[in-house]
Amino acid sequence: MAQTAPAKLYAARPVKLFNIGQVLNVLNPDFPDLTPSKLRFLEEQGLVTPQRTPSGYRKFTELDIERIQIVLELQRDQYLPLKVIRNYLADLDEGKQPSLPGGTVNPQHLRQSRGKKLTRIELVAETAITDALIQEAQDVLLIGQEPFEASDVEIARAIVHLQRFGIQPRHLRGIKASAEREIGIIEGVVAPVLGKNDTASRSRAAHYAAEIENQFSSIRAELIRSVIGKIDG
Repeated sequence: MAQTAPAKLYAARPVKLFNIGQVLNVLNPDFPDLTPSKLRFLEEQGLVTPQRTPSGYRKFTELDIERIQIVLELQRDQYLPLKVIRNYLADLDEGKQPSLPGGTVNPQHLRQSRGKKLTRIELVAETAITDALIQEAQDVLLIGQEPFEASDVEIARAIVHLQRFGIQPRHLRGIKASAEREIGIIEGVVAPVLGKNDTASRSRAAHYAAEIENQFSSIRAELIRSVIGKIDG
């Protein structure tokens, strides 16, 4: 008697995708004014990036729906313009703890953006990265192992975009090494503060680390801009 092949794990865990009508069904109870045209407008403004089927139909993930919910909450409850909301979401995506004009930050937004773990299939669905690219990125330690974190999602998106220029994960070893050196510097600075082992010290250390990282980013960006300026000039 022939043995039955074991079921594939991936087949048992399909990623859940929603069309526009299904997104409206999820969100309309809390946001009755949400319409298909409003969803398309949010996409045009860069606030959400649904997938497209070969026929051009939009497909949204659960993370997309959470993101839309954040946008609608900030519009409804705080009357914020889309530019401010876009910057707020960008900061959340980068792992920062942004402030809003009213000074309030909803901790739920931070949990939604940074706390959710993704399976491999969800990572592929969210970023369009291939299994081969995931493996290569893991080989050079750019992406961690499943379940994937929010930082893995953003790195995967960047890797997919860099493919357009022929840049592969193996070409990014230098960026990884540079990041590790910066992390070493930050850890050296905040270690004495963390040594006090109390809540206030941990908050202070996190603030110091974020400020140092911001300054590192500024230096890095200016060095690159100076070269780009010469190319453009």
